[in-house]
Amino acid sequence: MRAMRTPSRRAAWLAPLLIFALALAPRLWALGWGLPYVEHPDEPHYVEVVVNMVRDSNPNPQFFRHPTLVFYLLTLVTRAYGWLMVQSGEYASLQDLPSKTYAFTTSSGLYIWNRAMIGVLGALAAPVVYLLGRRMFDARVALLAGAIMALARFPVENSHFIATSAPTSVFTALMLAGAWGVARDGRWQSYILAGAATGLAAGTKYNAGLIGLGLAIAALIYVLDRRRAGEPVGALVARHGVRLIAAAAIAILAFLITNPFALLSWRRFYADVTGQSGFYSVGGGNFDGPWNFAGYAAFFWGQGLGWAGCLALIVGTPLLLRHAPRQMALLLGVALLELLLLLSYATNFVRNLLIIYPAVALLAAAAAVEVADWAAGWLRRRRADVSTEGGQSLVARRWLVVAIAALILVPQLRDTAWILNYWDKPYTLEQAADALRAQPQGMLSAVELNPVQWSGDPVVAPVKWLASHPADWYRARGYRFLVLNADKYAAQNKQAYQRVLAYGTPILSMPDRDLGLQPGPGGALIDLGEHLELMPFARRAATFGDKLALLGYELASGELRARITPLEGADARELPSGQPVQINLYWRAAQAMDTDYTLFVHVIDAAGNTVAQRDLPLRYADYPTSHWRPGELVIDRADLPLPALPAGQYRFEIGLYDAATGAGLHADGGAPVVLTTVTITP
Repeated sequence: MRAMRTPSRRAAWLAPLLIFALALAPRLWALGWGLPYVEHPDEPHYVEVVVNMVRDSNPNPQFFRHPTLVFYLLTLVTRAYGWLMVQSGEYASLQDLPSKTYAFTTSSGLYIWNRAMIGVLGALAAPVVYLLGRRMFDARVALLAGAIMALARFPVENSHFIATSAPTSVFTALMLAGAWGVARDGRWQSYILAGAATGLAAGTKYNAGLIGLGLAIAALIYVLDRRRAGEPVGALVARHGVRLIAAAAIAILAFLITNPFALLSWRRFYADVTGQSGFYSVGGGNFDGPWNFAGYAAFFWGQGLGWAGCLALIVGTPLLLRHAPRQMALLLGVALLELLLLLSYATNFVRNLLIIYPAVALLAAAAAVEVADWAAGWLRRRRADVSTEGGQSLVARRWLVVAIAALILVPQLRDTAWILNYWDKPYTLEQAADALRAQPQGMLSAVELNPVQWSGDPVVAPVKWLASHPADWYRARGYRFLVLNADKYAAQNKQAYQRVLAYGTPILSMPDRDLGLQPGPGGALIDLGEHLELMPFARRAATFGDKLALLGYELASGELRARITPLEGADARELPSGQPVQINLYWRAAQAMDTDYTLFVHVIDAAGNTVAQRDLPLRYADYPTSHWRPGELVIDRADLPLPALPAGQYRFEIGLYDAATGAGLHADGGAPVVLTTVTITP
């Protein structure tokens, strides 16, 4: 591998800054993907632990299945986010940070901020790899390795999750930089850097601590080099043995500084770490079983490096072993030792490979450049043309490097562009929710969506499985819209999914997840239509001016409701004294209205006295009359508490008025409308 010209001081700083910017851009793109739905299982766990630390002002995460360095970094970001929310008036205090965020979050901004922090840490690995590539090889290797680290789908994708994997890579890259410094000059500064970086890497992922063995490899390289130069072996081994022990102590110190409760809460720490070890012994993950060489090989051939990167590594490794044995000993040693540890697990998550991805990127880049140099030399020899030794040979090498780099990078760029474009599209379930909100809101909806999203909506009922009931069951109870979630239906239930899909007219169809067209599960928003003939409510027709028509009611004893629920035709004639009453009213909008009309419900005794009443705007919580569409059927609840009334007969009367002016919207005949007469029982 031929040496390149030393860059100027400005260029030496400019290149890594550009590499960092190149790495940061895709990592900050589509940070809000999926939100408010959260698909990655680790993200809500991290957020919950961190939010509890901030809310309780407690530095002890009380959870040690993962090291705590990333928790502390996320705590800083979460505290800053919470402070800004308090300043803007969104939160009254940090106590308003959401404590539970599993599967669905009420604070998308909190996720975006924390994802951004992970993205920045992941991007920092790229310039470190670039600088290390210059020191270990040359500018060509540095640029290609930095570009792989910056733009390959694997590190970019994992930098979009609130997890430890992406931050680990920057610390492993720093450890390699320190270790290579030891291999070259054996100085104390390099030992300190490598030791501290090892401790920080272990502080993000426990199994990343194994990379510290690379420092021993580096020390051995240095000692062997100095021995060949004639220095006494005994003195070298003693001196660098002390430095290795010091570096190990620094690594342990760095780990404990970033994981202080490993000592302060030792019993919990030990239980969690051993529990995590047990988790990796049960099987599962991206592929199953220990020593699954085929699984890891398939990953590298596909997403990890791509076929071109793997071929370059296979072909170039023998050449590198001859021309750059020290670099190969360090990089291969670190990569293989960590890979052997991962292979021993029964549970295999490919994201753990981010620990060694800086070393892999450097190996692939160096191998690609070495293959290009070898091919250029081979072509020159084939031509037997000495004149190509100069400019033409150099041009050939450059174009071969560019060609091989393109074969490696173009597929990675394509895959990265695809995942970012995919994430940039609306999440299907959120798209369905938006489409549902755009429909008339008068009738009820049943949705296979997260219930947190609809906690304050009086007409949307989250259900576990829509196929539990036939179409007419929903129609008879006032349901007009259904939202199907294909993830709720296993392969054996696809017929049930298709059956529900045929209940009505699809308004929105969402592509199946496997098609890769849009993030989120497939599904549909279905309009069942309006079927008054199936609704068993008690008919009681009345017209209020030329604006509204009352169609009927349902009435039953029961607690006051936060959501409109079907009363299934209930027309109670007797009510217990002192118990609340539930009332559903069925309305038809005759025309568009500018006024939000208020409903009154009066309970009148036999002497004509009003003994109970309720005054609230129609659908006050979500859908006042100014939003009703002409011809639309609207269901409202008019629940009211009843005092302990004497036994006897009572009339339920209703009327409408404009609360702003006090003017009534009179029914036919000008009097309140009597809904029904009931008997109050003791």
